[in-house]
Amino acid sequence: MLNSGEDYEVLEKEKAVTLTEKGIERVEKILGIDNLYDEEGSEIRHYLEQSLRAQAKNPTTGRPLFERDRHYVVSNKEIVIVDEFTGRLMPGRRWSGGLHQAIEAEEGLPINPESLSLATITFQNLFRMYSKLSGMTGTAATSAEEFDKVYKLDVVIVPTNKPTIREDKRDLVYKTFNGKIKAIASEVKERHEIGQPILVGTTSIEKNELLSMALQKAGVAHQILNAKNHEKEGEIIAQAGKLKAVTVATNMAGRGVDIVLGGNPADDQEAQKVKGLGGLHVIGTERHEARRIDNQLRGRSGRQGDPGSSQFFVSLEDDLLRIFGGERIASMMNYLKIPEDQPIEANMVSGVIESAQGKIEGMHFDARKHLLDYDDVMNKHREVIYKKRKEILKKDGDYQQLKSFVLDIIKKEDKSEEDFFVKEKEIGEDKMAEVIKITSLRVLDSLWVSHIESMEALRASVRLRAYGQKDPLIEYKNEGHKAFHNLLDTFDKNLAEMILRVKIAAPSPIERETIKISGQATSKKEKKVGRNDPCPCGAKKDDGRALKYKHCHGK
Repeated sequence: MLNSGEDYEVLEKEKAVTLTEKGIERVEKILGIDNLYDEEGSEIRHYLEQSLRAQAKNPTTGRPLFERDRHYVVSNKEIVIVDEFTGRLMPGRRWSGGLHQAIEAEEGLPINPESLSLATITFQNLFRMYSKLSGMTGTAATSAEEFDKVYKLDVVIVPTNKPTIREDKRDLVYKTFNGKIKAIASEVKERHEIGQPILVGTTSIEKNELLSMALQKAGVAHQILNAKNHEKEGEIIAQAGKLKAVTVATNMAGRGVDIVLGGNPADDQEAQKVKGLGGLHVIGTERHEARRIDNQLRGRSGRQGDPGSSQFFVSLEDDLLRIFGGERIASMMNYLKIPEDQPIEANMVSGVIESAQGKIEGMHFDARKHLLDYDDVMNKHREVIYKKRKEILKKDGDYQQLKSFVLDIIKKEDKSEEDFFVKEKEIGEDKMAEVIKITSLRVLDSLWVSHIESMEALRASVRLRAYGQKDPLIEYKNEGHKAFHNLLDTFDKNLAEMILRVKIAAPSPIERETIKISGQATSKKEKKVGRNDPCPCGAKKDDGRALKYKHCHGK
């Protein structure tokens, strides 16, 4: 019912959707609410924006913000996210905040419930928990600033074992995407005919399959590698360096993959033939948002002093140039009336590409830094909760410590200590120790899960306070601080009440009567208890209703 450009605008850089004034009025009218931006409407607005993100298309390209076979694949009636940096599937991962459900709805799939966060931490805060940090990678230099600012780590460039003789050719720039694809197919065919092995890197499954079709049309035999056929990865990569081998792969083949010249197992004679043809030639079908991904792809060729070459084919219709500054080049190519399949090599183009990549890397770094600033607030809460949890577990072997811990809370909450001693006498110290430990952990974990959810909701809502000249981060810190103190108070209150009200159920009756015949057990009457049936032990809730089997002995 909402129209792009009229009711909402698509922000392609941020992969976000914002409602216009007209759109807000329209939504309020449709839903019959007064204000979409008050407390009552905030949840509706959040889910509406997520639904629009799943459905919205870019007005320039007509492509969705979240595109099938690019950002996700559909497998066994499930949405499986594709890691855009590695090209690999991430089964079990789900987008948060209702986005995953919105995409399931868009694809007409069963909608699964939103996952509940039991614990959260950013990679940065996880890594900062270690007393020592170090690492080695071939592509850290372009992220040196982030390593310094986040981890206080220097990046040192270690020379290669043997001199690199790979020839990195200048980018070829085409006017259109179709012109570029034709040129790549032509280049691959030419090199394939002389026998040189070629690795073609694509940025998505969709483009991977599109290029495969272009090569089929050109009559070039090739192997295709993407997240859809990842089970053949080892086999395909093992032979990617053979004579006449053509491999079209997503970023899966860009990281840490060692392509042996001449094929695998190694054959010196074959390897020498390949080296004589110039080694492995790598073709990049477009520049990635991060320079390190480009460098990873190039690094598949010319390893350990072997000959090799690489070249990127880009078009003015590629996302990188289109979104981040291809207008100047586009106007120049239109002015010069250059055909779509004729490339240009110009320093200006390389400058625009490097500038665009720098902008995106900076934008991503800012986003990660922003996330870290918010997680630093949660990190303080996390440290207190985990410390409290450890203290409870440490006291486990010492009943007097557990008892003292609970009595202090009971006293603080102004509850009757006498009731505690009566219960202790009734069930014994061993049982009481177990009750204290299990109840304490359950109450703490339950409150922590709720706190994570409420802090996520708070983070989403405080950004709007910037319009009122307030710093969202300071607002988040202040309100988060209050919410956390409330959690600690609620923990004491709930624990004191539950310890004094807890009842120990009688042992479960035998659910099957058995008669022993000739030393064998034979079932005379067998009754399976359903999860939602009343527990056979007869346990009841405080209000007198029977306790379900799944909540009692069926746990």
